[in-house]
Amino acid sequence: MTEETQNWLNAERIASMKSGAIVINTARGGLIDETALIAALQSGKLGGAGLDVFVGEPDIRRDLVEAPNTFLLPHLGSATRRAREGMGLSLARDIAAFFAGRPVENGVGVSK
Repeated sequence: MTEETQNWLNAERIASMKSGAIVINTARGGLIDETALIAALQSGKLGGAGLDVFVGEPDIRRDLVEAPNTFLLPHLGSATRRAREGMGLSLARDIAAFFAGRPVENGVGVSK
């Protein structure tokens, strides 16, 4: 998520959507203006929302939990054995690359 994408799905964009649309977010919680989303769910503008990421994780707004037609998952998209093994192998490759002086694959602000 970046400053440009924070609250990208806002009240204006929701208003331009087809009535009854369903919002699904598995990317970053902050991409959606949760206040606008809740209002659209309560008014019936949106038909539903499926979310596994939230602005204040691990805390989730009570009014989001209680919003109609909302399906909330506990951010488990990467909880498969295959995904976790892949993350571990990726980490091991990056550690080896770092100490060998090679570029790391998944580094953010990494310096030696």
